[in-house]
Amino acid sequence: MNSSHFSLRTAYPTDEPTAYPTAEPTAYPTDEPTAYPTAYPTEEPTREPTLEPTEVTDEPTQFPTAEPTREPTLEPTIITEEPTQYPTSEPTLEPTEGLLGWWFWGGEEGEGGALGEEQQVPKLYQDAVIDLSAGSRHSFLIDSNFNAFAAGFIESDFSYKGHLGIDDWQEGSNVGKPIDKVVDAGGKRVDAPPFVRAYAGVGVPSDSGEMHSMLIDIDGNVYTTGRNSKGQLCLGDEKDRFEFSQVRGLPKPAVAGAIGYEFTLILLEDGTVWGCGSNEFGALGLGPTVDFTNVPNKGNGLKGIQDLASGYKFAVFLDDKNVVYGTGGNIYGQQCFFTEGEPETVPTANILNDLKGTVVQVAANRESSYYLFDDGTAVSCGRNDEGQLGDGTFVNTGEDDPIVGVKLKGIRRIGTGPSAQTVFFVTDGNVFGAGLNDRFQLGIDDIGSENTPIKVKFEGDVFIDVISASGTHSLAAGEYIETSRTGRTYLP
Repeated sequence: MNSSHFSLRTAYPTDEPTAYPTAEPTAYPTDEPTAYPTAYPTEEPTREPTLEPTEVTDEPTQFPTAEPTREPTLEPTIITEEPTQYPTSEPTLEPTEGLLGWWFWGGEEGEGGALGEEQQVPKLYQDAVIDLSAGSRHSFLIDSNFNAFAAGFIESDFSYKGHLGIDDWQEGSNVGKPIDKVVDAGGKRVDAPPFVRAYAGVGVPSDSGEMHSMLIDIDGNVYTTGRNSKGQLCLGDEKDRFEFSQVRGLPKPAVAGAIGYEFTLILLEDGTVWGCGSNEFGALGLGPTVDFTNVPNKGNGLKGIQDLASGYKFAVFLDDKNVVYGTGGNIYGQQCFFTEGEPETVPTANILNDLKGTVVQVAANRESSYYLFDDGTAVSCGRNDEGQLGDGTFVNTGEDDPIVGVKLKGIRRIGTGPSAQTVFFVTDGNVFGAGLNDRFQLGIDDIGSENTPIKVKFEGDVFIDVISASGTHSLAAGEYIETSRTGRTYLP
């Protein structure tokens, strides 16, 4: 891979970020901290842009823009006849002390590269990113100016149902393209708002079409696009969409969400969870009589939810009383209890609640789930054929041993994704991975599944804010520690 397939409008944020700031650094603060904090909040955000133009390099970028930010600088950026390929090593006036960036590794079609090519170890792109999400053969990034970008591979124009949400998509590779337009709640096509969260679509590695995706903007509005056969877009019908459209009927701003196969979950700032799409396997927690819903439904009875995660056909939740719930498919015991392969159709507290300690994060991938405790230890449940539970075996959990311990301590964050069979554990300065590794998804410069967490081959110690995995590739955002800002702490 010789160039970045994403093009972000600015490379390095200033100490005082631009574009759509709020009076407070986070978009919608709550009494309790959210499970997914913003990456780099500042104490006093401002609209003021940089004062001097960005320098350019001799190598061209794939996607230059005439206006690199939402609020243009006082003087235009110098443009060459051949646009620059990467951000320069010299940032704009008064740069942050850290070298902010994002990394890609695994199957290159996940960032719009060639099908069948792989990036064997994490490759750094020096663009500031506040959120990212790896989906089946595609990815989403949100830059420091709250612009969303999509890239990926479309198997055929016949099978594609719109999950990238971009105008000029094409069959085959789609390099990083901005999501400039959305459809608002009134049905008008308008300029895209500033986004803060992205959730990529879920499919099998060979399926790059019939999926859906979700974005959340800075005001907590939700936008969805793609396949809608079961109403999973929450738009009141079953019509597919090819651009992001605003969801109506949510009484409070959204703070997080989760996407599974044909279903969507949205966590509001009041701690309630609203779901749309298929409830065939109980993933929405609406009971055995509801097959699907095409409008947001909170009939699962959940409240006080602090964190949530979805697998392929199930979901797990953590509430403010440190109780963990699961609902949906459970054929591998991925909800940490056993139902003889039958799905659980309503949220059910699992055996994890009998363990001592405070859970600070829940995570899930295809048929496995993970739970991080405040002492830096983690446990896992479910399918383990690729070693994705990180317990040193390739044995699925069973009725006698429904929960196993991850063979790593000092964990600060867990990163994975609903289409993945790979998981990452972030520690102070390092990232360790376990599970499927047939296309270098673990970033260890070798193939072959790993059942014990193994160190990812970054070029140095790293501070990772966000990490995400799909069935074929992985993404992370953060900075190298040797140049990082002081006083950084993890907020699980």
